[in-house]
Amino acid sequence: MRQLRICTVVLFMVAGLVLGQESKTPPQEAAPLEEVPDPETEAVRLVFEAYKRALLEGDGQAAAALVDASTLSYFGAIKDLAMSGSEEEVKARAFVDRLLIVTMRHELEVEVLESMDLEGLLRHAIESGWIAKASIRRLDIGEITIDGDTARGVAKTAGAIPAPAEPGAEPLSYAFIREDGVWKFGFGSLVASLNKVITDFAQQMGANEDDLIFTLVQALSGRQVLPEIWSSPGAPGSR
Repeated sequence: MRQLRICTVVLFMVAGLVLGQESKTPPQEAAPLEEVPDPETEAVRLVFEAYKRALLEGDGQAAAALVDASTLSYFGAIKDLAMSGSEEEVKARAFVDRLLIVTMRHELEVEVLESMDLEGLLRHAIESGWIAKASIRRLDIGEITIDGDTARGVAKTAGAIPAPAEPGAEPLSYAFIREDGVWKFGFGSLVASLNKVITDFAQQMGANEDDLIFTLVQALSGRQVLPEIWSSPGAPGSR
C-alpha cells in the first residue's frame, strides 16, 4: 500500500498525456436535457471522483481505501521489482510497469524507497511536482456500463471530445469492481489500457518505448536518466 500513491499519480499523468493527444475542443452545443442518474452508475462515478480528489488533495488514506485488492497486489509486485529486479526482469515487463520502476529508481534512494510509507510517497510526489494537477483535474469519466459486480467507464478529458478511433480500437477506460458490496477502483484495467494505447502510439510514431520512458521521467524530474538505471535502483547514474 505504501507504494500505491506514487505509482497512481504517474499513471494518471500518462493518462492525461494520452487523452490530451487524442482529444480536441468540441464545438459549442446546446446543453442536453438532464436525466435522472441510475443509482449504481452514479455510485461508480462517485468512486472515480473521490479517487481523483484524493490524489489532488494528497489524501493517501482515502485513495488506498478506494482501490480493489488486485491493485494493491500489483503495486506490491512493482515495488519489489523496483527494489531488486534485474535488467532482464524489468525490461521483460510491459510499458507502464517499466515506467513506474524507472521513475521510482530515478527519484528515490533505495533506502528511502524501502522505508517510505504511503503518505510519505504521496507527499514527495506533490512536493517534487510529480502530480500535474491541471491535467488530473481535466480527467473525466464518460459512459459507464455495469455488468454484475464489474463496471467500466470511458476515460475522457473534461471539455474535450476524443478524436475518431481507429477501426476496432477500444477507448481508454477505467474499471471498477464491487468488493463486499462496495465499488472499488480497479487500476489494473487502466494499466492494461495504457499499455495498449502507448504500444500502438509508439508503433505509429516509430518510437522506441524505452526512449519514451526516459523522456517522460526526465521531464518529470528535470534530470537525465542513464541506461544504468535498468540494472538496479542503486546503480551509478540512476539518480
